[in-house]
Amino acid sequence: MKVLAINSSPRGKDQSKTELLLNSLVEGMRSANADVEVVHLRSKKINYCIGCYTCWTKTPGTCVLKDDMTRELLPKFLESDLAVFATPLYHFGVNAQLKTFIERTLPAIEPFIIEHDGKASHPLRGRHPLMVALSVAGFPEYSVFDQMSSHLRYLYNGALVAEIYRPAAETLVQPGFEKVRADILDAVKQAGTEIVQNFKISDDTMKRIKQPVIDLKTMCEGANVMWQTYIDAGVTPKEAMGKNVIKK
Repeated sequence: MKVLAINSSPRGKDQSKTELLLNSLVEGMRSANADVEVVHLRSKKINYCIGCYTCWTKTPGTCVLKDDMTRELLPKFLESDLAVFATPLYHFGVNAQLKTFIERTLPAIEPFIIEHDGKASHPLRGRHPLMVALSVAGFPEYSVFDQMSSHLRYLYNGALVAEIYRPAAETLVQPGFEKVRADILDAVKQAGTEIVQNFKISDDTMKRIKQPVIDLKTMCEGANVMWQTYIDAGVTPKEAMGKNVIKK
């Protein structure tokens, strides 16, 4: 199986919880003999779609913008058997980098309008990969992913074979959560293996991925102390990692 894993997190590996989970997912996929390529959108040049419809009329299937999306990423995406969209949850949806990528896949569909399941849609121009969604959020409630999930399910319908969402992701890397973090990452790795082998994630594996980590009250208290400490010290979270910033 050929897999393209697209990481849209703007953060590097030392800060990115999206990348932390994605690494485990990819490890599980590769252990099941999948050929996985990981692409970090933060290192790519992808322009915004300009809505010109050149890819529908003058050059069917080819975008007029000559950037990394046209030259590299869209061909790799369409050649894949499976694509992973890995994104942090921003404003309860995919982040801007991934949204731009999604919009630039417009050449993959044709302009004609057809009826499908009682709704208007555009036919695919050719093959399209199956999809997996992976996201992390700071809030502890699983429901924060509802809007993202609804959007991706609407876009990709039956092609979306698995969704991996992890709330309270920032908490996972804090001292005292090592055991639960290890279990969740191991479950994400197992999910990668199961997706390659069965195109789905077992209920037991999903239960481990979604296991509660911290309650809302405790999170609020800890997070507010942390942010006030950063404010008082005049540092960003990344800067605090390299300084002796004491959380009172």
